[in-house]
Amino acid sequence: MSVTDRPHRLLEEATDIVAVVGGVTRDRARAVLRAMAAHTRIKEQHVAELVVEWAMSGRLPADLLRELRDQLGGGHGAPAAGAAR
Repeated sequence: MSVTDRPHRLLEEATDIVAVVGGVTRDRARAVLRAMAAHTRIKEQHVAELVVEWAMSGRLPADLLRELRDQLGGGHGAPAAGAAR
């Protein structure tokens, strides 16, 4: 994998994670990542890195977890409140 492929792969992986966790389409998951970045003022690439890390560690900054829940409707399919550590 080249250096230029890594950001794209992280974004794809983060999209897949949000799609699975949220029970949404990949298009909707991608929109969720964009909104998370916009609403938290964190660069989209960094949001993707944090989401991928969250899938491995179970830790996601509280502001991102809150935004993820909001974007996924806060109900069915949204991550549990205890997901941030």
